[in-house]
Amino acid sequence: MKKPIVILGPMESESALLIHHLENKTEHKIGAFTYFKGSVDGYPVVVCRTYIGMVNSAAATALAIQHYDPLCVIIQGTSGAHNPALHQGDIVLGERLIHVGRFFTPHRDVGEGSDAFQWEPHGSEIVTVAPGEDTAVLYSDSRIIDIAQTVPYMGGRVIRGCIGAADIWNKELDMLAHLHRTLGTDCEEMEGFGVAQVCALFGVPMADIRVISNSEWHPEEEFNEKFGEQCQMFVLEVIRRLIAEKTLM
Repeated sequence: MKKPIVILGPMESESALLIHHLENKTEHKIGAFTYFKGSVDGYPVVVCRTYIGMVNSAAATALAIQHYDPLCVIIQGTSGAHNPALHQGDIVLGERLIHVGRFFTPHRDVGEGSDAFQWEPHGSEIVTVAPGEDTAVLYSDSRIIDIAQTVPYMGGRVIRGCIGAADIWNKELDMLAHLHRTLGTDCEEMEGFGVAQVCALFGVPMADIRVISNSEWHPEEEFNEKFGEQCQMFVLEVIRRLIAEKTLM
């Protein structure tokens, strides 16, 4: 029996088109999440809307792994730019994934205030990767990223980069510049590291693919959900190429 490819999208505008393109789909409710199982080019694919946030995406991923034993998991959708060179429609293939919401803060006495630029990044303990140690960076499966880079895309640039994730929407340009400079992040979203952490725990290949939907560096580029649809169509072609070339199989 073929292991399905699982595709996750946090919002309806990041999952509805993928669900629409499934052939012979059936609907399965597991807890709070709805999984749509069907096929793409005859190969089994499962799509789930995770809803926004690290906990939601991690829970949806864990359930998908337990119930479907997937070949791989792809989280995709919109993101905000950290890299000022990126614009709406550009796609970031997340070679590296960093949690940009976990920090150690230095001691400060009452009245000394707070300085986020002095906070030090703090990784997560992933027992199957480094028991007793913190892992600050996780990685998408290079085979998926390699295939994704071969897919034609007319909506903007496609780069291999670093995706930051946390339950934060950063709009301060100094903070965006700080994260881009010190951690190398190209964009931020609210799910990817949680998905990557669960996949690492279960030994399942994963990838994070994001489209730039908004950029504080370019004030005219306000959030527009149409870019979520653009990303879904790109990921659909990635899936088709993974299937055709039997990558991971």
